[in-house]
Amino acid sequence: MTSSQRNGGPVKVFAFIKRREGTSRDEFHRHREERHAGFIADTPDLARHVRRYELHHRLVADDGRERTGIEVPDAGFDGVAIQWFDSLADLEALRDDPTFREFAAADAPRYRDPYVASVVTRTPDVIVGPAGGAPDAGMSMICILRRAPGTALDQFHEHWLHHHGGLFQTIPELREPLLGYEQNHGLDLPGAEFDGVTQQWFASLDAWIESLAVPAHAQIVEPDVMSFLDPGAIHFVVAEPPTVVI
Repeated sequence: MTSSQRNGGPVKVFAFIKRREGTSRDEFHRHREERHAGFIADTPDLARHVRRYELHHRLVADDGRERTGIEVPDAGFDGVAIQWFDSLADLEALRDDPTFREFAAADAPRYRDPYVASVVTRTPDVIVGPAGGAPDAGMSMICILRRAPGTALDQFHEHWLHHHGGLFQTIPELREPLLGYEQNHGLDLPGAEFDGVTQQWFASLDAWIESLAVPAHAQIVEPDVMSFLDPGAIHFVVAEPPTVVI
């Protein structure tokens, strides 16, 4: 797939966000929903650019949980915002709008940490259906990724989609716990810090933790992860079902 093919058509934006120091979890989520996302949704000249807008809050049960031996360290992200746009031009139009720029610059320091881990992706590749996860999924694991140093972007996308994704399609003990699995492949954009986002849906937090303990995870999945990803740049949020803003 060429760069122009990757960059055309609908796109998604994932933003992994931490709350500002001294801000409670409830204050952070309330501000995100009512004041930040709410401002965009309630301003027609801004909302017209956005096809869909979801807020994914970190599960309360995941806060302070001791991670298993195969999980990456907890980077402390409190949630993920996901926005859909009909095109890259619509995303750029929102970001360039003077009303949005003035609002975002003033509002961000009120509720969140300055660092945001984000990536712009094409529409998702469905590895295990249904698209968007099963309606009764109790949670999703949303994971932002960067390719291993020295790995070409096209090589990364090919391996992630066909080899790594194929493991979850063909190995029963990996596939069975999944209530959905999508890969969101990052666009080839200047300055992109990350290369994609995985989203997997499960019945519960316990079901996801149990899925990590199957032999195929340690024997097959983890060695493969180390072969094509930068482990120091893997961050994830175990999230509640989303709040849909737009």
